[in-house]
Amino acid sequence: AATKEAGDSATQEAKPSSAAAPSPLALRLPLSDKELTLKTLNKCLSSAQTREKSLKVFQYSSKLLAYFLVRSASQSLGKHFEALAKSLSTARRFFKFCRWFKHFEDIADARAEKNTTFQRLLFLDVAANVVADVSEDITSLEKVGVLRKGILPKRTEYYANWCQLFLAVVEIAVSHVKAGRAREKRIQAGGASIEKVRKHQMAELELSKFYADLIKAFWDCELSFASELAFCLSGLWAALVSSHKYALRAIK
Repeated sequence: AATKEAGDSATQEAKPSSAAAPSPLALRLPLSDKELTLKTLNKCLSSAQTREKSLKVFQYSSKLLAYFLVRSASQSLGKHFEALAKSLSTARRFFKFCRWFKHFEDIADARAEKNTTFQRLLFLDVAANVVADVSEDITSLEKVGVLRKGILPKRTEYYANWCQLFLAVVEIAVSHVKAGRAREKRIQAGGASIEKVRKHQMAELELSKFYADLIKAFWDCELSFASELAFCLSGLWAALVSSHKYALRAIK
């Protein structure tokens, strides 16, 4: 009887440890230890930013499919995906209204920056973000039907796109500095800190995202050397990086 009780006790003690062990087959969000459980996915979906960026992934996936299909025998299907991409773009505009308010929070970080040159760049970044987002909101008023067509000047969207191009250049400059600082911290830690390694990798991903934004802006601004295929691919990459970034924030 004593042997049986000891065996039962050992079994009970073994259960919690086996339950706590992580499954080797579990899916995890990149640059995170969080497993992609139903609870984690619900946290991601509860974030408006994550949903908007997910729509952006679908939008540029549709544009990329349309690009190839309209140049093949399936032109009608290509037109369908073109229309879908436009609908998704309109849907995203509702999520982005008044997004420029959040950039005022970055003023505190700019003021706290000790490097004078970089501090000025951060203030320029805040101003560029506000101008770009406000100009996009003005364009959206007509795109979503709040304003009747013809009220805004014909080139309103065109000039808003130039604001986005300027913003992309500023963001690249800022991200280069941030990625460099993250790299230095990673080197100082000797690769022992997983947190610093991940922060550096995330900074490099964000930098690549802003380069993609610049390539996309070339097409939006109707520059002669711009490529539609590069526009679709860069838009999709930027969408994937942004979706990942906001998903990480949502599950913290």
